[in-house]
Amino acid sequence: MRNESITVADLFKFNYYKCLRSEYAKNECSLCIDICPEDAMVFDRVRLTLDADRCTGCAACMGSCPTEALISDLFDPNRFVLEFSASENRLLSCKENVPCLAALSSEHLISIVLRKEDEAICDLSHCSECAINRDNKVLQTIENSIDESNRFLRLCNVPGGISVKTDRLENEVEMERRGMFKKLFQASREIQEDASMAELVPPEHEKQPLKRIMLKNSLKRIAADLEANSGEIPFSFVAGKLIDPDICNNCQECAMFCPSEALSILKDNTGIVFQQGRCIACGICDDLCQSKAITNDPRLDLVNFAFDRMDLLVKHTLEICEECKVAFPYRGGEKVCDRCADYKDHFSDIFTLAKDME
Repeated sequence: MRNESITVADLFKFNYYKCLRSEYAKNECSLCIDICPEDAMVFDRVRLTLDADRCTGCAACMGSCPTEALISDLFDPNRFVLEFSASENRLLSCKENVPCLAALSSEHLISIVLRKEDEAICDLSHCSECAINRDNKVLQTIENSIDESNRFLRLCNVPGGISVKTDRLENEVEMERRGMFKKLFQASREIQEDASMAELVPPEHEKQPLKRIMLKNSLKRIAADLEANSGEIPFSFVAGKLIDPDICNNCQECAMFCPSEALSILKDNTGIVFQQGRCIACGICDDLCQSKAITNDPRLDLVNFAFDRMDLLVKHTLEICEECKVAFPYRGGEKVCDRCADYKDHFSDIFTLAKDME
């Protein structure tokens, strides 16, 4: 029986249960919408979904999705990174081994360089004339990913990085895109069954994207060269978080709705911990926090990131409210929660007794 959460086009699938825009009402992620050359990402009854009739399976949107809700039948970018990193080839090209360079995210590109311990080369010589590069969106996305990858690699003190090839060889032959796509990946599809994915298989109920797991495993290979508090975060795929204890009301919604479980609740319900290595910078916690206690921390600690170390963001002393008998973060003074105190201040006149009105 087909999973009704998955929309299937020719060679391509979209799982809206993984989609931030579909699952979280306040989220405004539009990365796949912005890059799709066929306007195949549409809204159907509020949910973002895939228009199977419009989708051509070009895979240009795959790398943009932070939760890997976009899937190709013929190209798995995570498997590709493992296979490509183990090969002697350094060239990434839509004419050789990928459907579109935009199918690889910054995290994929970084992992390739870390695993190869060598420079990788992106072939951009075909991008400007490509049929899917409408309004230059696809090329700009690829260039942004290359730039972001190189900035991250410099932060890791890794030599080399991602270079760009813009010259086209005279004997290169243009092929019809769909036919080329199938031909190039027929062999890849056959060998994927033998590719070792043990390190990418997450535990049951794991909510991290596989590309994040692979990136952290790649960083662990150079753990001795990583520096704590390495720098600031100019990256699209990770964020840092701070919580103001004087504002936080311990509602815990930020942790309950975090799609990657980067935020979690202490066992005694007294606070929130954060794992930067799991954060995908979706911003859902910022949107949900009604008290606006959550702010972004610009610091990136590569060691904490790679090893999923926990950072205690806030810890409260809880007391029972004398009015509603519910536990609340106690900051001294009268033992009344903010909600009851606010209610008393603004609505106490409702409970004025008849005798007091005489």
